[in-house]
Amino acid sequence: MRPIRLALLAATAALGVFSLHACNKADAKPGAVVPPPSASSAASPVALTTAAASALDSLSDSVLIERADKGRLLGQEGSAIWVVMISDFQCPYCKTWHDASMAKVKEEYVKTGRVRLAYMNLPLAQHPHARAEAEGALCAGVQGKFWPFSEALFEQQTTIAKLPTIQPTLEAIARKLTLDMPAFAACQRRDAIKALVESDVQQATKAGVSSTPSFLVGDFLVQGALELPDFRRAIDTALVMAKNAKRTR
Repeated sequence: MRPIRLALLAATAALGVFSLHACNKADAKPGAVVPPPSASSAASPVALTTAAASALDSLSDSVLIERADKGRLLGQEGSAIWVVMISDFQCPYCKTWHDASMAKVKEEYVKTGRVRLAYMNLPLAQHPHARAEAEGALCAGVQGKFWPFSEALFEQQTTIAKLPTIQPTLEAIARKLTLDMPAFAACQRRDAIKALVESDVQQATKAGVSSTPSFLVGDFLVQGALELPDFRRAIDTALVMAKNAKRTR
């Protein structure tokens, strides 16, 4: 399987499945395009030790991005299809889908080796904390904690929406997850992490995604918080298509 960035660009999204339950990008203000540093897909995410934390600033951009990128993947490399979740941590419909369907999808498809799941960020302009949350989650991923960090962000979404600033909450979550705090802070300062979020935004736009949550399910583009039975049908259809395509090769 290719890295998440290449996988999204390569997706054909030949068939669409839509739900009205989504946060729309229409009101979003386009941000500056920051070219992402090139990165290999060879490295695996590792938890930084305290000794290594002081050296984080000396890591190359490519190594930092490798760790952040790998940290947001779930599942086996030999899985039949990708499910790429394109999401915004402040979008209420993203939370709706996450709370209703995420655990079931992981249990039924990811843990059974049929699906490899990836998270891509599409922070919308109407959600003032979403970009900082995306950067924080990726930095948690550098230490192997992307998924529990994202769980905490969705759990606290209602409270976060009322906050004037997000940084104290990001730090509190990081401490609760026993992240190395100097490493976490150093990562948040890095332009490479900001570039990775912007790369996600640009790729989502190129793939025709205009709302969150959206999903690339094999060759399907699913937009909106589809209910679990319908989402299962999209995955099952994509799996059949992938199996048939493999037979005809």
